[in-house]
Parts: sequence; structure tokens; C-alpha cells
Amino acid sequence: MPESSAAKQQILETASQLFYQKGTQNVGINEVIAQSGVAKRTLYRHFPSKDDLILEVMQHRASQWIAWFETAVNSHSGTAKNRLLATFDVLQEWYADPCFRGCPFINVVLEIADATHPAHQVSVQLREAIRTFIMQLATEAGVKDAEAFSQQYLLLIGGTSLMATIEGKPTGAQFAKNTLAILIEAG
Repeated sequence: MPESSAAKQQILETASQLFYQKGTQNVGINEVIAQSGVAKRTLYRHFPSKDDLILEVMQHRASQWIAWFETAVNSHSGTAKNRLLATFDVLQEWYADPCFRGCPFINVVLEIADATHPAHQVSVQLREAIRTFIMQLATEAGVKDAEAFSQQYLLLIGGTSLMATIEGKPTGAQFAKNTLAILIEAG
């Protein structure tokens, strides 16, 4: 059984990399099989269809991403306000990574036109996890309407991620951080 689990993990990691580099629509199952070094039968035992593979890759990436984001933000010392502002420092580092090819969750939603595809729901759930994390920090920071603040934050992070993707530069994170500081003071 551990061998089966290792094969599944290898497929997930390989597909995740390929989907991020090339896009989900541009990667076929045969390429995932070739790059992961597993048999076709093994892939289909774990993932009966490409849609199943896309869904699990998205779920895997989402859990990794939110854990990374929360850990990176919480590693910044100081007040909740400082950690809120640090979210855009963390994102700026991500955007500056030479391997950054846009937000993988926005990318998949844009690539898969079918809004009922389960991958869309993964992106919605991740946005909710981000919003909840930000709302908790905002509450700790004394923001009066943490709910509205968290929604405003989602607009900032979405716009900043798109800006980084389109322009290929991380500088939008600093503009978002400045805007966030104004929102914190207003709240």
C-alpha cells in the first residue's frame, strides 16, 4: 500500500507542476504518465479521469498554499496589524519568484470555462480560507467591521495577483500594502 500511496503522490506532484507550467488544457494524461514515470494503469487506478486528476491537484495545491501563506504571515513578529500588512510582503516574494506563472487557482478557473467544474469550487473554498484568516487577523487588529474588511482584502489580493501575472512584476503588492494600511486605519 505505501508504494501505491507514493505513486499517487508522484502523479499529483508531477501533474501539479505540469498544469502550472503549461496549463491544465495543454497537458494530456500521457504527458503526466511519461513525466511521473508511472504506468497508465496506475494513474487510472488513482484518477479515473483527467477531471478527477485536476480536482485532486487543485485540492492538494490549495491545502499547500494556505498552509504556506498562514505560516509565512505568522512568522512575521509584531501585532496583528503588522501581520496583516506582512501578507503583501509574503505575496510580493511569491510574485518575484522566477517560477511564478500567476495564481494557479485563478489560472484554472480561467482555463476551465465550465463554472460547475469542481475545480472552481476549490478556488472558492481557498478564497474563503484566505478571507477567514484575514478576518481573524483583522479582528485581532481591532478593525471594527472585520467581515467587510476581509471582503475588501480579497479584492486587493485578486487584483494584485492579476497585476503580477499580467505585468510579470511583483510591484503591485506594495501598492496593495499601502491601500491595506489605509483600510486598516479607516476600520
